[in-house]
Amino acid sequence: MKELDFDPTNAETLEQFRKIPAFSSMEEKLVQEVVRMSRMRKYETGEFLIREGDYDAWIFFLVKGELTITHKGVEVGIIRRLGDVFGEMGIIDGSPRSASIQAISPTLCVVVDASLFDHEAKQDKFVLQAILYRIFCEVLATRLREMDRKLSELTGAKGLDAPA
Repeated sequence: MKELDFDPTNAETLEQFRKIPAFSSMEEKLVQEVVRMSRMRKYETGEFLIREGDYDAWIFFLVKGELTITHKGVEVGIIRRLGDVFGEMGIIDGSPRSASIQAISPTLCVVVDASLFDHEAKQDKFVLQAILYRIFCEVLATRLREMDRKLSELTGAKGLDAPA
């Protein structure tokens, strides 16, 4: 893995961050704060970004590449869209990583160190946390809907979104 810092005052960097859906509507000052807490990481094919059972405070936003998600050695998903978020569940509840994430092609990610939120001014901390938790809620709602759809297909039952 190779890691690079960002310059939070660089206009080109800020523009690139705005291409990631989670950051597209943030105020300039908040984007600069997120950039300050972020790193760009490049992973080669086969490298692990996250290992099941580990603890850390990193949240990942996919820029490019393709990743596989495994739980107890079984592949359970693929990550491949610009802006896909992963690594958020451990941030929410402090639990160890519930799955491993491995690059299946050369991959670039923006990674945010959520532990740095504790060092922010009170107002900025709350605003940044609110934005991240909104992102997390959207991600988890999408995943829940997908699991409901899959469960409905397996059981032939109506999903949570289906009218009664």
